[in-house]
Amino acid sequence: MNAIKQIFSSLEALFAEQDKQIADRDVEWALGRAKAVIEYRSSPEYAEARKRGLHAVYNTLFAIAGGKTWYNLFSGNSDASIEEFMRKNAKAVAEKRNAKIATKLVEAGVEQVNSAKVGYCPDGFRGHFEINGDRHVTIEVILAGGYNIQRLHQRVLCKVK
Repeated sequence: MNAIKQIFSSLEALFAEQDKQIADRDVEWALGRAKAVIEYRSSPEYAEARKRGLHAVYNTLFAIAGGKTWYNLFSGNSDASIEEFMRKNAKAVAEKRNAKIATKLVEAGVEQVNSAKVGYCPDGFRGHFEINGDRHVTIEVILAGGYNIQRLHQRVLCKVK
């Protein structure tokens, strides 16, 4: 197995519990937003907004859902479908993070992760990790894009020292 794959596997094990917690939080958030959209649609405010036009209705629905993309995901999908999507999305984000860390470690001359110690990690995506006692990995997530350049998305920054 090459170094990147071996490090990637080690990182998956290291972050497994955190990644599960993050996926669970993502599912909870999404199901809560989906429920809020349904509740709004059965409220008197929704009926009033419809009288003012669909523009007002959809602006409110998008705000409740967390954006147009999330609204489209929640509309017409079951809770099981939403959960499946959120778990797949969380897994993809975790895999991208692990691949980036593994690549950076290999570039820094690390061929395998024998041990890892989490020094600081409040939400699973920002933190400082010690690898093999001599390498330090700092991970930071920032928001990038938005408006007319590209859609707003998370960007993972990774530094290895």
